[in-house]
Amino acid sequence: MSSLSIFNSESDEDYWVIQINQMVSETNVSLLKKIPVCIYQVPKSSSSAKPEAFAPQLIAIGPYNHFCPKLYPMERFKVLSAKAVLDHFQKHDLKQIVEEFRNTATFIRASYHKYLDLKDETLLYTVAIDALFLLNFFHNYLNEKFSGSFMAGLEDRVRLRGVKLTKDAIIRDILMVENQIPTYSLLKILVLQSSEPPHLVQDYLGSMLLSFCHQHSPLRLTHGTSCSEAVSKHYHVLDLMYRLVVSHEKSETPIPDPKQVCEKDGDIVMLDNLANNFRGNIDSTTGTSVLQRSSISEAMAISFKKVKGVLTWTVDSLKMLKDVDIPLVKRIKRNLDPVLKVSSQLEILSSHPKLGEEEAPLVVKIPCVRELHSVGVFFQPLEGGNMAIEFDEKMGILYLPVLKLDVNSEVIMRNLVAYEALTKPDFLIFTRYTELMRGIVDTVEDVKLLMKAGIIESSSSLSVQETEELFNGMSKSIGPTKTQKLDETIKKVNKYYQCRRKINFFRVLTEYVYKSWKFFTLLATFVLLAMTAIETFCSVYDCHRYFKPE
Repeated sequence: MSSLSIFNSESDEDYWVIQINQMVSETNVSLLKKIPVCIYQVPKSSSSAKPEAFAPQLIAIGPYNHFCPKLYPMERFKVLSAKAVLDHFQKHDLKQIVEEFRNTATFIRASYHKYLDLKDETLLYTVAIDALFLLNFFHNYLNEKFSGSFMAGLEDRVRLRGVKLTKDAIIRDILMVENQIPTYSLLKILVLQSSEPPHLVQDYLGSMLLSFCHQHSPLRLTHGTSCSEAVSKHYHVLDLMYRLVVSHEKSETPIPDPKQVCEKDGDIVMLDNLANNFRGNIDSTTGTSVLQRSSISEAMAISFKKVKGVLTWTVDSLKMLKDVDIPLVKRIKRNLDPVLKVSSQLEILSSHPKLGEEEAPLVVKIPCVRELHSVGVFFQPLEGGNMAIEFDEKMGILYLPVLKLDVNSEVIMRNLVAYEALTKPDFLIFTRYTELMRGIVDTVEDVKLLMKAGIIESSSSLSVQETEELFNGMSKSIGPTKTQKLDETIKKVNKYYQCRRKINFFRVLTEYVYKSWKFFTLLATFVLLAMTAIETFCSVYDCHRYFKPE
């Protein structure tokens, strides 16, 4: 057997055959067509710039990283955390939860882009432990409205030799693209364990997730959603944060009605209803959107428009020269044909569609904050997400969303960009926003100006220098973003900057000349008198004789 085989034994091969037969069965094929992939592995093309920002460093959540040797030592503490949740409810043990998940294995597998080479039993235990761990972690974010009656007094057992683990490292790992599990699994455990009505359980879970996202989102979230919608319309916690950040996006419905979830023996019916609610807006076949396009055509179009008139006049003059019958220009005329042959392509070039188009450049080109500030551009925070960014040309005000930065922000932003590229390759609005911030922040001084304007709110744990490095470390766009509104705003800013620079130049020139007119008048008078004296001298004496070379 080849050393590159995924199989380690004959039993692995037998199980593979069973899985394939299950996947191609009519019931599963029908379900898989309706359930979109929502959990991906980040391609190397997107993670190569900073791999550690996409690979969990402490805690593995979900089957992609659960058995990673580097992370597996933390399994003991995840199990202790899961046991704390089970002990708190005092109703069911881990085996009973796995049995309740039994009929959902197909749904869980369908949520992952990568083929999961795990038996159903292993997969379900993995998801159950990780879901219980997340519930233990998220309960600390429960809204005060619910904290008195739900999961109150739950002990946090995530400890290492008596010292609490780094919370920031856990937060970063939980919000990584590869470290996700379906929100449905958390909801199902809570419905099973709690004696509360299902709709209240859904609100409890939604309260935890919303509070978590609001506390750790790099952008101040102004788009509101109900606790129930936070669970019923989002695939997992990273998806929820992305939809809150990009507030214009319409959310899907991956989770069934809570009344359906509580049906003891109705998992097959519930999954069928769940599948009917899916509207696959995620491309599960490509897995990435590594697109490349240059902006050469735009530069050619601008350059060609500038020289077209001169080239046309030159060609017409050469044609006239060819018709002139003078012996002296015969040698020149013999070399005109190749030149005129090339010049005949001018009309074709001028009518080429790509030369006439004014496409948005792949990478944002915009002056930095200091340069914009120097021409009178002001920065003001706005109430809204990145879709609300605008520029007031009359007042010279650029409105930007408030950005909250801490030690977790870079990892979170990189994973939001990666998640957007994997799920929304045709409309990379958050990617374009990070490109804009990368363009206007060049130095520490730029960061300070944005902080003074209230655009950036940086925690004490993050220095100004680290904030500047955060933006300049962000990757460049890998494809066209198709964000017309934001691109138009960027064009307006660039146009305003260029116009103000010209006005300032002429103002300085005018002021300089005006203030120095006495000096220039004296200088002109002196030069005029000197030239008059020389002319008078040369009219009397023969200057040519003195300056004639020997």
